[in-house]
Amino acid sequence: MESIRNQDCLISTLMRLRESSKDAVVSADYVDELSVYMHVDRPVQEEFEKQLKKAALSSHAELILLCGSVGDGKSHMLQMCNFKYPDLMSEFYVHNDSTASLYIDKPASFTLKELLDPFSDEKIEQSNNKVILAMNLGTLSNFLDQDDEKRFKRLASYVREAGILEGKKDNDVDTLYFHCVNFADYHLYEISKSGPTSLYIEHLIERIVHETDENIFYNAYCSQCGNCDAKSICPVCINFKLLSDRNVRAGVVSTIIESIVKCKLIVSTRTLLNFIYEILVNENYFDQGSLEPRKIPAKLTKKQYIESLLPSALYDRSGSSEFLAAIHKMDPLHIRNENVDMFFVDYENDELALNVFKEDLKEYENILLKVSDSDFSDYANHELKENLLHLYIRMCKLLSIRQDILPQDKEYSDYMKYLYLWNIGMHQQLVTLYKDIGRGILSWNGAAGKNEMQLQTVNSVSEYHLYQDISLKIVTSDPYTEEADVLYTFRDEIKLKYKVNGTQIISDLDIDFNLYTLLKQVIKGYIPSLVDKRVNVRCVDFINKISRGGSKMETLTIKNLTQKSAREYVFEYDTAFGYLFEEK
Repeated sequence: MESIRNQDCLISTLMRLRESSKDAVVSADYVDELSVYMHVDRPVQEEFEKQLKKAALSSHAELILLCGSVGDGKSHMLQMCNFKYPDLMSEFYVHNDSTASLYIDKPASFTLKELLDPFSDEKIEQSNNKVILAMNLGTLSNFLDQDDEKRFKRLASYVREAGILEGKKDNDVDTLYFHCVNFADYHLYEISKSGPTSLYIEHLIERIVHETDENIFYNAYCSQCGNCDAKSICPVCINFKLLSDRNVRAGVVSTIIESIVKCKLIVSTRTLLNFIYEILVNENYFDQGSLEPRKIPAKLTKKQYIESLLPSALYDRSGSSEFLAAIHKMDPLHIRNENVDMFFVDYENDELALNVFKEDLKEYENILLKVSDSDFSDYANHELKENLLHLYIRMCKLLSIRQDILPQDKEYSDYMKYLYLWNIGMHQQLVTLYKDIGRGILSWNGAAGKNEMQLQTVNSVSEYHLYQDISLKIVTSDPYTEEADVLYTFRDEIKLKYKVNGTQIISDLDIDFNLYTLLKQVIKGYIPSLVDKRVNVRCVDFINKISRGGSKMETLTIKNLTQKSAREYVFEYDTAFGYLFEEK
């Protein structure tokens, strides 16, 4: 079969999703049809529009800070507001790049200082300037730090009280002149009683496959794939159909959220769109002989075909981008348990490898048309049989079936439940979490009993272990707040606070998913490595602080754990008799 010219192929339209596409460059002053069609409303935009409408009607100075990080959608939001509310936006001067200078011979900081001059302490009450300033949090912090003349004390006070730089924004802190919409307060996913979801990612993907004449991708699929004689064996065409399936999309969205939480990813919209392109189109098997890649479906081997299908591209493209490298860590092939091992053995002994698809994935068995004539009793096809097994496992994971061999990650689901409960202030339902984290903290240097902590020693291989008595008390400072079914703004780490009983030592610790799983491992006997300690330096500092409240200055217990019955000795200081040493 001759190669299919890109201009006649769905790929040429899908390429508009790539980060290298000119469509990825967003201007706040210009909006095209594709940007309008692909736009998905977000809670952060609702907040900005509310501030915009309110500030536009006032007669005094108004500064709206639009804060966040690179690529988080600030420019696109301004673009859409210019399109939807041109009259309102005309009331404001919009500065969309606080790192750029308006002058050739002066730095960006000079432009920023000049722009904010009407909002200085001595001028703000007489000013009627209205400015929307889109800036990264680091730029805002640097500007306030460099205010040596202290001309912007009001602005600095607002930023501090609102907790903008600390990621603890208090929505009730608003002033006459200053307002902030911080993208850092919002996430690409929501949390709820039933677990995390993402309407934004779900709707963004749906835009690409939605069956409407306004959708250029769907139109290209109908006109170009519909008339293509390779459509039944073309992975790009098949992947588009798979992504059109609501259940497959739900699996993709769930995987994205899981990777964001577990790998602490900051994902922009343009990164998401590029990711969607990458799981639809595997460029590894394109003919790169021309400037534009050319697709030759009939020349793909069966192995290459399977590797190009969406489930394979999703989980097994770790070298393609940082995002896909994180997704690869979610690959269900990493799951190992007795049930999945038994399934693998049964599969290896079955010469009819396609049977598992017919039994569990009958609705999707048409994607295997290219390999349907393979003889799996022939050992020459053993590698292909393995590829099919991987495809099956990944497809089952996406569709949330066969949970007998692919169980849910309990630690992940527990953490997301705790995250929701903590954010709504339901501390009375977090007793198990507090106790588990407390046990993990006290066991950080080695196994410890109730209300004791092993001390770190220089000789880590000694048969003798030192322990001090220490008791932690749970401290809850945030009362129950109004319960919401879904949270769109929330802290993505759980802050737990403990007090050392009998002392004034109180300290708090931020628990992300990785620290949560590490402390759960510690409870089971795992000793954190040097890498663990470097990554979790805040946890180490926390442990060192609370350790100062233990009994080590007065009483130490020495245990020899190498014997069948552990021998214990007590070394203590008595004000009347001095140091005492005795066996328990």
